[in-house]
Amino acid sequence: SPQGLMKCVDGRPSDHSAMDGPKALGGVYSIATNRGVTDIEGLKKICEEVKEKGSIPSCHGDEHAHPAPMGCGFFKLWSQSKLDGIPAPQFDSEEGKAAIMEAGGVYECLAGKHEEKVVYINFVEGTTLAPNGDDQAFVVDAWLAGKYDLDVPKYLVAAASTVEQLGGPLKAKLIVPSAPLTPEDVVGVLK
Repeated sequence: SPQGLMKCVDGRPSDHSAMDGPKALGGVYSIATNRGVTDIEGLKKICEEVKEKGSIPSCHGDEHAHPAPMGCGFFKLWSQSKLDGIPAPQFDSEEGKAAIMEAGGVYECLAGKHEEKVVYINFVEGTTLAPNGDDQAFVVDAWLAGKYDLDVPKYLVAAASTVEQLGGPLKAKLIVPSAPLTPEDVVGVLK
């Protein structure tokens, strides 16, 4: 939605109320990593694109990390070159946060510890699941790969690698449209 954050897949409760936007690894960082963008100017351009497509760009941290923006596990793995085939950013978590906010985005602080029980991989375009602090889940809105012209296998492999490296749940559930996908639907997403 126009008021919804493009936020991280993290299932912990947020200090921000706009949870109806798409969920992506590290928020806008997912687009950057998928496209090989490693600089601040490229990150700001991605933020503009996210706003043009109807969401609020964001990144997050938490109450435990120092500095706080390192509370995003995806950003931490990215910045430490732990995502195969994805070059590390040329900026740190605080510089990324500042750039996203300067570009009209939002920084959210997540509370508590990770207690996600499942990873939802959502293929129903334009829909998402809001985080529920009492029943945490990672939510990967896979449909946004088509909206942002991302490399679908690279996006989903990065999601799986992130959850695995961070010791997350090994159980995934697919959310698919009520009508089965046709071969044309699949080809459309992969273009």
